[in-house]
Amino acid sequence: MYENPAVFSSEDLPPPRLAAQFLMPRIDFSDSGSVRRAERLVRDFCVCGFIVFNGDVEQVRETTRKLASLSELPLLFGCDVERGLGQRVSGATLFPFAMAQGAIDDEEVLRRQAVITAQEMKYCGLNLAFAPVLDVNTEPQNPIINVRAFSDDPAVVSKLGSAFAETLQKEGVLACAKHFPGHGATLEDSHARLPSVKRPLERLMETDLAPFREAIAERLHSVMPAHVRFPALDPLGLPATLSEPILCGLLREKLGFNGLIVSDSFRMDALGGEEREEENILAALGSGVDIVLDPRDPEGFLERRAEDSFFRDPARGESLSRIFYVKRLFATGMEKAPSPDFEKNAEDAREISRCSACVLRGGVLSGGEVSVFHFGTDETEELLGGLREGFSGGGVRIEKLSCWPETPQLHGDSSLVCVLSVAPAGWTENCVIPPEIIDCVNSFCSFSGEKILLTFGSPYPAAEFTFFDTVISLFDSSRAAGRTAAEVLTGDRFSTAGLPVKITL
Repeated sequence: MYENPAVFSSEDLPPPRLAAQFLMPRIDFSDSGSVRRAERLVRDFCVCGFIVFNGDVEQVRETTRKLASLSELPLLFGCDVERGLGQRVSGATLFPFAMAQGAIDDEEVLRRQAVITAQEMKYCGLNLAFAPVLDVNTEPQNPIINVRAFSDDPAVVSKLGSAFAETLQKEGVLACAKHFPGHGATLEDSHARLPSVKRPLERLMETDLAPFREAIAERLHSVMPAHVRFPALDPLGLPATLSEPILCGLLREKLGFNGLIVSDSFRMDALGGEEREEENILAALGSGVDIVLDPRDPEGFLERRAEDSFFRDPARGESLSRIFYVKRLFATGMEKAPSPDFEKNAEDAREISRCSACVLRGGVLSGGEVSVFHFGTDETEELLGGLREGFSGGGVRIEKLSCWPETPQLHGDSSLVCVLSVAPAGWTENCVIPPEIIDCVNSFCSFSGEKILLTFGSPYPAAEFTFFDTVISLFDSSRAAGRTAAEVLTGDRFSTAGLPVKITL
């Protein structure tokens, strides 16, 4: 892939533009001044590109086109698209979390999602996908990876992750797999703290590194390191983002990766906050990172440090060659992308949600009335609407719907349906079920009627409770997911998916 990259000399660019090639700031459409700042960064510094947050399809499309027309060099426009472009851009398609694909375990279905994602990205002028997640979620209490992973089985993650990356790149979008060398065994959220994985090298190699090794063999073009410490890999205890032994020694030399290394967001608190940002940017670039993502103050950094001899180091020239190589492959021709069929794509996403339902225990409801109790940290209005539709269509009446902190009212003649919808999100610890909720749900143990547990998003809460007659898991909180769960319970839908993680009920 990069055996003979085009030679690029750092002498070809003046200092501000040279230093700016290693920075990828953000455009956030929820910030009214963000686009104007992006225009200045292009005009004054010719930055490498941008990571995009929020906005709608046409806003993003118009802005990327305008910035590309202002820039002297091709721009990379990246976006978090683990769940499709709708994860960040309204009007685009939002898929269930990756664990749904692990449950379905069908490469054709997975590749269809990747094609849709790539097509919608290209229409919006985006060319860098921060996906797939190649983390193997071996820690059930992981607060930030969790259901974002395909599975806790490295073979499943390897197969699906490599297929997803390959399809994105075949469709003309650069895939950046994350979070090297693996974030799946952490107990802390790297948005808020600096986690540490204390596994021995042998376990890391056979479990966490296996998906990256396979994806690299399949010509993956880009990798994102984790803001996580790995004492077995770095004796100084530095996070992978700042670790030369991990990025150069392991990733480049041992695994043979010669593609692009793009950091995770520098706004995450794992690296120490704003006061250490300038130091950390230089440390990351000096340790093997090619592009620093989402710095807080890119203008200030460039104004203060652009003249540093650091940027004339031969290692920066190697990074520039990699950056310009992927730009030649992926950062041109976006303006010719056709308009996607967003309505059909949304139906495909709903079908993936429907096909991912996993029956972990039990099956069809025996009665015609249910009392529903719901606790959720994920979006819930659409989910509960879907439940109502599914039960109504199957001839089941909701006797009572209670949402925490409302006290549930149970009727002895009806079945109890307990709904838990939790999913990971940065800085929130949304996957953690509070003790008072666990106590409340456990109080249902003595209820004499049929007891059903439905989990949406993370399936791991099911392991907290052993007394439910029926347990069903889906991997998002959409209307389609709610309706599907109800249809499985009423016998109107048959489930063939299998839970891709180990849970003891």
